[in-house]
Amino acid sequence: MGNKPSIKEALLTAAIDLFIKHGFDQVTINQICKEVDVTKTAFYYYYKSKDELIIDFFLSDNPISNEDLMSIFSAQDYANQVLKLMEIHIKHIVRAGYQLTKEFYRVTLRNEMLAPAPEQSVVGNIIITLIQRAQEAGQIKNMAPAKDIHRTLCYISNGVSLFWSMSNGDFDVMEESRNRFKNLLMLDS
Repeated sequence: MGNKPSIKEALLTAAIDLFIKHGFDQVTINQICKEVDVTKTAFYYYYKSKDELIIDFFLSDNPISNEDLMSIFSAQDYANQVLKLMEIHIKHIVRAGYQLTKEFYRVTLRNEMLAPAPEQSVVGNIIITLIQRAQEAGQIKNMAPAKDIHRTLCYISNGVSLFWSMSNGDFDVMEESRNRFKNLLMLDS
């Protein structure tokens, strides 16, 4: 047995690749089904619409690659580990591109959806712990509760991503996010 993705994973991957390549509005459910070689019935078993695909892509916990883990663990201190973990979300946004990110915001606003609270994810709880350790070690000068800092980091991430998508990607979203994160954490460098 190999690591064959589930039908749901295959649908999501194929759809996102098609959306990035052709644009959200230009891709049909039939094209997605054809790409994965499944029926529309199979599609509708997992997703009610293309909107759900985008929501699933952006709101699911971002996978942490081995490369990401190595980068996190090679960071010199807890504060830099926090930054590296926050950057995983931004890398996910960059992969999607500003057009698909813009579509995500449009879909969530149209459907009046709220994202889950940041601390409800495994990665969120790790970040909160790392913030506490960084505060104790004097690496993060902002002494607000770690949970509040994490939530604010997530709000910053979403705000910068929204502005980036609305400005058609005309700035480096990773660099801008990192600078805003550093300001909040009150880091020296």
